[in-house]
Amino acid sequence: MKKILTRTLGISAGLLLAASAWGHGHDTPAAASAKTSANVKASDCWIRLIPSPAPSGGFFVAHNAGATDAVLTGAHSPDYGMVMLHETTESDGMSKMSMVHQVAIPAGKDLAFKPGSYHLMLEKPRAGLKVGDSVRLDFTLANGEGFSATCEVKSPKAMQGMGGHTKH
Repeated sequence: MKKILTRTLGISAGLLLAASAWGHGHDTPAAASAKTSANVKASDCWIRLIPSPAPSGGFFVAHNAGATDAVLTGAHSPDYGMVMLHETTESDGMSKMSMVHQVAIPAGKDLAFKPGSYHLMLEKPRAGLKVGDSVRLDFTLANGEGFSATCEVKSPKAMQGMGGHTKH
């Protein structure tokens, strides 16, 4: 009986650890507890709200004032159940979106996350999220630091964020 109980507890603990590891990469607010980066910031953050179950797109400009490249490894939001880094590429006239696990933000430069390029895919929005709302995004860097941004929720037809004129 003791062997069965010990084995059951061991399996349960293993499953909990596996679930925790999966959640860390997908939908937990890890950046909220990270040290805030002194070098990396985000601006012009906006979200193109697409009706569920389709994912919404997130866009921003990452600024790296540091002397070395910063590596973005994830993003999380209390307003979405899942946030993933994505990239749109084109080959033979066809566009393809793929999940990426990290994105290098060059030292001393900006990197735009925009339609047709790097962007965020946001799934499982909170109930009642609508155009005009503000959403917080917490970003995680490979060095354990993080940064946050407040993003404006825009219409499904929006093509630009707060820094430019919105196209419909």
